[in-house]
Amino acid sequence: MTKEIPKEIAPFIQKYVQLLHSNMPEDTILGIYLYGSISLGAYQTEKSDIDYICILKREMTKHEINKLKSLHSALKANPLLKRLDGIYVAKNSIGKSNEHLEPYPYCSEGKIKIGYWDINGVTWWLLKHHGIKLYGVQINELNIHVNWTDITDYMKYNMNHYWLKKSKQQWLFLTDEMVEFGVLTICRIICTLEYKEILAKKDAVERVMNIVPQQWHPLLKEGLRIRNYPNTPSLYQSRFKRAKDCTTFILFVHDLCRKKYFQSFSEQQPTI
Repeated sequence: MTKEIPKEIAPFIQKYVQLLHSNMPEDTILGIYLYGSISLGAYQTEKSDIDYICILKREMTKHEINKLKSLHSALKANPLLKRLDGIYVAKNSIGKSNEHLEPYPYCSEGKIKIGYWDINGVTWWLLKHHGIKLYGVQINELNIHVNWTDITDYMKYNMNHYWLKKSKQQWLFLTDEMVEFGVLTICRIICTLEYKEILAKKDAVERVMNIVPQQWHPLLKEGLRIRNYPNTPSLYQSRFKRAKDCTTFILFVHDLCRKKYFQSFSEQQPTI
């Protein structure tokens, strides 16, 4: 296996790839690749998913999808199966986002489903620049075309729709999980727009400390605490105060992005 893959999950990934290859016809799989936290060198044993992309030479038949489901059932005794999050798309789908695709097979927490998963400009950018080949053709042979505008448009949509909606649901942020997810994801959005680079979430939070006013530093440190040391005491005495800070932070970042980044999105960015 590739040296970037953590030792504790390498045998499972190798077994999965072997089973997938041996159970599918030769004209099915073009390549299998890792992306996400593993490819960014930020995999955490207790937290991170195993994100992968399987590029197909053609669409899978119903029979092949059923075989794929059976393969996953055969692995259910391994707890790492629930960490698998992946997509199976044909080579003519490379570079496309969900809105331009028909429903496709995907894996969520180890189970195969048909529908839409996480395919957008960020997905293809990470695969192109940080992906790890497990099987098949080299990543540069996939000819992935992704514009930086695809990334910024996705970030803009996230802030203007998903996160703005969450800012009106303060109760969501009473849980550690949502505080961590919100703080770290929003910091990654800021860093992506500021540095034109997609960073591991931990690295993004540390960089954002230099961008946002100091009043937000306790919340950022709380997000990192939950991520890295979940069993330690909270930096907040009140969960309600923490939840309010989260929603207020979202509104602050939304306004920051609108003023500093989103106005320039109409300018054409180079292909990367």
